[in-house]
Amino acid sequence: MSTEENLSAKQLLDAWRDGDIGARDRLFTQLYSELRLISAALIRSESNLSLSSGDLVNEAVIRLMRLDQIEWADKAHFLALAARAMRRVLIDHARKKNSDKRQHRKVTLVSKVAGKGAERLEVDQLEKALIRLSVIDPDKAEIVELRYFGGMTLEEIAEVKAISESTVKRNWRVARAWLLDSLKEDWQDEHRIS
Repeated sequence: MSTEENLSAKQLLDAWRDGDIGARDRLFTQLYSELRLISAALIRSESNLSLSSGDLVNEAVIRLMRLDQIEWADKAHFLALAARAMRRVLIDHARKKNSDKRQHRKVTLVSKVAGKGAERLEVDQLEKALIRLSVIDPDKAEIVELRYFGGMTLEEIAEVKAISESTVKRNWRVARAWLLDSLKEDWQDEHRIS
């Protein structure tokens, strides 16, 4: 990310916050390809998902446009919030599909972030585990959101959160272990024979 591009995005973010709709539109045009990359990473391996990466970007953009007076730190902060909005869209979409009794299909997230192999996670189960983690430690939950859903590197997360990369790495390892343990417990509870 070049300093000039980041400054330009920051200027557009500030102008949008001050009410300049044209700046908002230029910002989304400028960052559209990056938003599409985040979106594609989120839904690449989804099965039975009726959202395209463009649809997911559009839904997230609509949600971001509804936010009032956000103090955008910079482009990375904006992209992190966009990733969070996309996550919410996926979760809402999964819940809507799960509530349809005629076509009950699980929406899963396949992530290679946690290690060498891909892990298959049900988005709704991950959301519930993240809610529990955010009660215990909101900072670690935010790192997981940015990593899993935002596709951000540890360096980018450190920049967004204004903490050292070693702190992010340490918190990521702890949060990942906690989540994997929590998801394992949930799976065992769900498949326990009475």
